[in-house]
Amino acid sequence: MSIHVDRRHELAAGLRALREERQLSTHQLAERLGWSQSKVSRVDRGATLAKPAEVVDWVDALSGSAELRRHLVELAEQAGIQLTEWRRELAPGRRRVQAEIGRKELAASVLRFFGFDVVPGLAQTPAYAEVMFKLGQPVTDDEDTEAAIAARLTRQDVLSNPDKTFKLLCTEAAFHRSLLGRSDMLEQIDRVLDVAALPNVDFRVIPFSAKERTHTSLAFAVLGDPACDEDAIVLAELPTRGFTARAPEEIARWIEHYELLAAAGVTGDDLVRLLREVAVAAPWS
Repeated sequence: MSIHVDRRHELAAGLRALREERQLSTHQLAERLGWSQSKVSRVDRGATLAKPAEVVDWVDALSGSAELRRHLVELAEQAGIQLTEWRRELAPGRRRVQAEIGRKELAASVLRFFGFDVVPGLAQTPAYAEVMFKLGQPVTDDEDTEAAIAARLTRQDVLSNPDKTFKLLCTEAAFHRSLLGRSDMLEQIDRVLDVAALPNVDFRVIPFSAKERTHTSLAFAVLGDPACDEDAIVLAELPTRGFTARAPEEIARWIEHYELLAAAGVTGDDLVRLLREVAVAAPWS
């Protein structure tokens, strides 16, 4: 990663030096290039990595030498390759996270998942899992994403263990979001209903019309019960970091929170009815 950062900064410094040598502001250069001023500024600072073709346009717009153009284009190519390699190095982290969660699930007797406005991972289809992994990512490597999806789907095998109890919960909002096309969303609803029909699964959805008993603002998982599972743990994903809790008394509070949420959810025939109504009315893209 350090090599990538050095190349990127060297490229930005070279482009910026040429602009300053020609005594042009980022606004003036943006007009010459036909770019937005914000894009020129991001490239100038190194916040955005310029593509080789963009480097050529930049240098030519400022009448830079052929030698400088070759040098800066080479930096852009090297930085681009190294950025891809860096992302691939990070990619196994997502696979490892899924595998680690899977190991914790195998060891737990009771598993509780609250997805808020997301279908819990154990009930996601491949298409839904893919959009979840890509959502909010500026650039996603296809190979990385496929590996992470495969790891998440492998976790779903644990549902076939009759000795485990699964409690899955989300809000109705999870089925109204325009994340996928209609056929994919209908497939996701069918998947949820299939999982909900398993004898060891209690799948609930909190309808918009429900009288909620507590706030529904954070997705989390409680893997295990401190009363019978030595390695029980709470996992939650915050915008900037992951959260874990292992103290039995704290886990007990999270379980209590889950049960308060679940009390507002519908299951069984009511769940089928709700999701069939959503399937008719939801404005999916």
